[in-house]
Amino acid sequence: MNQISSHKRNGYNDGYKKGFNSGYKDGYSRGRLMGITQFTNVFEGTSIIVPTYNQLNYLKECIESILHYTDAPYELIIIDNASDDGTAEFLQSSQGLRFQINEENLGFAGAVNQGLMMARGTTLMILNNDSVVTTNWLSNLLGCLQSDSRFGIVGPVTNYISGDQLIHVSYQDIAEMQQFSKSYNQSNEHSWTVTERLTGFCMLFRRDDFNRLGFFDEGFEIGNCEDDDYGLRARLLGMQLVIAKDTFIHHYGSVSMKTLNSKFEQVYANNLTFYSSKWGDPHDMLSLKWQHNLNSGKKLRTIDLYPTCVIVRGANSKTYWVENGIRYPIQGASGIQPVRVSQVDLRCWPLGDSISAEDAIGRMKAVYFSSDSWEQEGRLIKLKNGSVYQYKEKRLHRFMNRLAVAAWHLDSYEPLLVNDDEVQKYEEEVPIISPPVIKADNI
Repeated sequence: MNQISSHKRNGYNDGYKKGFNSGYKDGYSRGRLMGITQFTNVFEGTSIIVPTYNQLNYLKECIESILHYTDAPYELIIIDNASDDGTAEFLQSSQGLRFQINEENLGFAGAVNQGLMMARGTTLMILNNDSVVTTNWLSNLLGCLQSDSRFGIVGPVTNYISGDQLIHVSYQDIAEMQQFSKSYNQSNEHSWTVTERLTGFCMLFRRDDFNRLGFFDEGFEIGNCEDDDYGLRARLLGMQLVIAKDTFIHHYGSVSMKTLNSKFEQVYANNLTFYSSKWGDPHDMLSLKWQHNLNSGKKLRTIDLYPTCVIVRGANSKTYWVENGIRYPIQGASGIQPVRVSQVDLRCWPLGDSISAEDAIGRMKAVYFSSDSWEQEGRLIKLKNGSVYQYKEKRLHRFMNRLAVAAWHLDSYEPLLVNDDEVQKYEEEVPIISPPVIKADNI
């Protein structure tokens, strides 16, 4: 009798799992299609995106604090990076939140990008799973962000972080922390401080600015440095990073990264190497005259820091020739490897008429192999100091470094060597940077 009951129970459990998995896949497929068709439908509120990997108890505490202390309109999006501690089951049984359960760990940047793709809010919040939010936290941050169009990304102060967002606290437990924050979180515009760096444990920005800025760079392993990369890109577009020192939230600190144990140092070293090779000395670029021109009111987009006369693709295999700020669909196979850009970046280029693959190849040869004057759209030149520039829209744009040249598949073309005195009439313009690495098929 017990054996029969056991067989029934096992059969029931097996049937339940198969039914759930089938329903989940079907629901996800339909939900993804709905998300694509309703991509532009937003709501007046904040999408709070929480990437998570294991540490279920911290995640539960984070969610509970959001539910209890958030009085501004919001939606909650949890991205699980293949946790094996019951996080998936918890999310599947929860109400009132949206979630994505990954089959592998995509890292912080990959998870954040999934959340950004799913988000519907007019403002977007990235929040670590080991954070505990507090009274007035979101309304204070929103007040800061919305007070000045120059403010691009806003973050609070906390008890555990590197940099200027760290403050000294004396509370002993979470109950005392909430009492402390209740008196601390009093909105005060005189406490808003422009900074050169914001950490990614809590970052708030506008959807409109995300559409200019794009996704996080998935070239960083697991976690660390991708927030510095994102903040630097924001600054290159003229956005200001701001610490709202009138807003405190608790941060346990690096609980997911600490689980890497001995691997942490290697991951961090790899990410530092990737960051350094990508940017070199970015402060040099930030100090040039072109930055001052941003005060004229022009809002740069990331694609303004991309080259012209290149072949790109988005989430699918469709390729485009980009020239003079227009993307032209290519009919047929050009045989040239396209550069992968995100859908957000791709949509920033207006769509032109289709061209044949032969036409695209012809245009590329005319640009990069012509012996005519270097003052033609897309031409690459090099100065004696080794700096490589592109002539774009009748201006000279310097590649951030050789990696940026290679990232756009332009390193196989030999730039024309030009004397310094030939370019004296041109002022330094916005640089050309590497596009963020995008690994997902649908971003």
